[in-house]
Amino acid sequence: MHNLKIVRKIENKIYNMFKNENSGHDFSHLKRVMKNAQYIQKHKGGDAYVITISALVHDIHRLVSNQKGHFTKPEECLDEVKQILIDCNIEKEKLEQILYVVKNHESKDNKSFNLETLIVQDADTLDAIGKIGLKRCLKYCKTHNIPISNKNYPLDSKEYIPDINPISACHYIYNTMIPHGKNLYTKTAQKMAEGKVKLLENFIAKQYK
Repeated sequence: MHNLKIVRKIENKIYNMFKNENSGHDFSHLKRVMKNAQYIQKHKGGDAYVITISALVHDIHRLVSNQKGHFTKPEECLDEVKQILIDCNIEKEKLEQILYVVKNHESKDNKSFNLETLIVQDADTLDAIGKIGLKRCLKYCKTHNIPISNKNYPLDSKEYIPDINPISACHYIYNTMIPHGKNLYTKTAQKMAEGKVKLLENFIAKQYK
């Protein structure tokens, strides 16, 4: 790792910022994404330092969204991310690289993105599927009074509204989580996702048995 002291400093700062976050994008999520990203990087390559720090700070826009009361895009929060990195003495030559990853980590137009961005994207997606992703999904739906299933609408219903107010948890899993799990960039992540996607498919099959 390029500079472990700076990584630890950023990690501690992010922990204090996210310790009361309860929407599913908490510090535990950031750590899991970081570990996923580091694992993929060992097999795929890329700048491990940029990938590690980008994974730790990629969800700052979630905190800003909570503060503003509406969703705020990653690119709208780059000033906040930049200030955190500067406060932690990040090297100037790495700063813009990390901001690039954070800005683009949720965009699916990945043909033009660099390897570091694609790895963080894959790592983030891996935490949104499988057992942990299912738990996060069900927690969100319970908090927002969204049912687990709604058999009045087919799973591929055109009335499904992703990320805002899905018809049911099963509709969100079927239309968003499973497709994301099957649309990963790196072969390493694709292999990691196989069992996670199967778990989601089995969950839906059980609900609609």
